Amino acid sequence: MRTNHKIYLVILSSICLVFFSQITFAQNTEGVKSEIYSKLKCCPCQVTFDKCTCAEAKEIKAYIEALLESGVGKEEIFYKVAKKFSLKAIMDEQTKQGVEKRLIKEAGGRRPQIVLNSTSYDFGQANKRQGKISKTFKLSNQGNEPLIITNIKTSCPCATVSLKVGKKKSPSFGTEGAPKDWRVEIRPGQVGELEFAIDLTSPHVKIGKLIRDVNINSNDPVYPNVTINVEAVVME
Repeated sequence: MRTNHKIYLVILSSICLVFFSQITFAQNTEGVKSEIYSKLKCCPCQVTFDKCTCAEAKEIKAYIEALLESGVGKEEIFYKVAKKFSLKAIMDEQTKQGVEKRLIKEAGGRRPQIVLNSTSYDFGQANKRQGKISKTFKLSNQGNEPLIITNIKTSCPCATVSLKVGKKKSPSFGTEGAPKDWRVEIRPGQVGELEFAIDLTSPHVKIGKLIRDVNINSNDPVYPNVTINVEAVVME
């Protein structure tokens, strides 16, 4: 009887140990997750992950949580997020520089390098009666391997984007982006023109502050995804 009682106590102790270990692990995971979120920002929304609830942020958060559950450390998580999504998502400069150096070293001496003459533009005040407003950005390949643009898309149905390289100009793409088989090659040193247009008469455009963006995906191993933001104050 005493033997059975001892066995029962051992089993109970083991269960309690496992239970409290799981609680401690969950608390530690939440702490690490909060720290990671505080050092990341949503590129389209420009706010930290702990405050953002957009679809893109939710996708990256789910990815981070899956990595945490599998035991991946925070430094490796920053690296994986940069490689899979965007280095620009990392807000903490020290962390960002460390990840960037790692990505550049991995890429080696030969790689394509996407460079934009600007990643933002302010139209200032714009009247709805203007109809369409647009801005052209220069997109170049400063690397030594062909840069392949694999997708461009906008954040709102009111906006379209097209890319001209040489004499060839792509169709205008919206929120769905380009077809899966669409590709544009930019040779080393070559410059393309990215036209970002907004239809102010669209029902998706309201009076007041307007912020829209375009996402560009390419084979640049360091910056596979870059974002251009434009803004305006829309008047009647």
